[in-house]
Amino acid sequence: MKLTKLFFAALLGSVLLVSCDDDDNNAINVPLGAYQGGFFVLNEGDSGAGSVTFSTYNYSLLKQDIFGAENDGDGIGGYVQSIFYNNEKAYIISSASNKITVVNRYTFKLIDIIETGFANPRYGVVHDGKAYVTNLNTFADLTDDYLTVIDLADNSVDEPIPVGAIAEKIFVENDKLYVLNGSYGDGNSIKVINPENGTVDTTIALPQSPNSFGIDNGKLYVLTGSSFFDPAPSHIVRISLTNNTVEKDITMPADMIGAQNLNIAEGGIYFSLGNSIYGNAITATTISETPLFATGATTLYGFQILNDAMYVTDAKDYVSDGALFIYTPSGTLLKTLTTGLIPNSVYLN
Repeated sequence: MKLTKLFFAALLGSVLLVSCDDDDNNAINVPLGAYQGGFFVLNEGDSGAGSVTFSTYNYSLLKQDIFGAENDGDGIGGYVQSIFYNNEKAYIISSASNKITVVNRYTFKLIDIIETGFANPRYGVVHDGKAYVTNLNTFADLTDDYLTVIDLADNSVDEPIPVGAIAEKIFVENDKLYVLNGSYGDGNSIKVINPENGTVDTTIALPQSPNSFGIDNGKLYVLTGSSFFDPAPSHIVRISLTNNTVEKDITMPADMIGAQNLNIAEGGIYFSLGNSIYGNAITATTISETPLFATGATTLYGFQILNDAMYVTDAKDYVSDGALFIYTPSGTLLKTLTTGLIPNSVYLN
């Protein structure tokens, strides 16, 4: 959120407080919890334990392992992959532990643990009262991946939806589930699934393995990458979400291999490559080899643009506590924060 918006929001709040009686003031000022008004950093951790770090937006409070702090030192499992929200609840996916830990997103108090129906779960979305969670299942088998279907009324698990090929990142658009079929260079498509009957409506072919995506004005932008064994320049593919057809495929310059973390913001396409951030106009037909700026990361692991700021996570040596670098869009460093082990993503709260 821009500072001007914050200023006028604060000013409006003060006017409302003056004009209300004591009962209204009490109602307005009741906080939802200690973790309202900040952001989470998800720390992947190792096979035994991951964690979540919290910071307020003004960085006045930085707190590590907030789940353990709020739940008598308990953990959320190993290789913590992602979080998704449903109203006041946060669902934390732990791949190595094959479970989802459900907490109140504002207090981080435990609500439930879902431990059935998973085999290396990765990402989840909510649609029409249900959660859909991707499962990579057996790494060596590219035919056994599936979606776990969770009834959010009671967290019971319904019949799974088979995906077949790789089931990785997922999003909902036009009442359909879009599953990126790509992981570490394997897979080269997107499956569009009808959640009503669990069938694949469309398979969108891609030139390489999809690793990240962004949506803007009815268009899906997908960043693809090659495998370690057969390295090749990355691609940016634009797909119409009206008819699920590829409209444009841009091959990056020859030495731009291994691009990751695509973001769409303010009319631009941004991504990371090595430890640098790159940006091009969303209308570009070629990709510039010149980075916007080099980050301070030792091992750039995650990159997101959220509320006019760029968040870069640093896994460092994968055995030490990581770091989060926060930049302006022009590359000015705003803040560096210490995180837990292998920070992979940021979630506003």
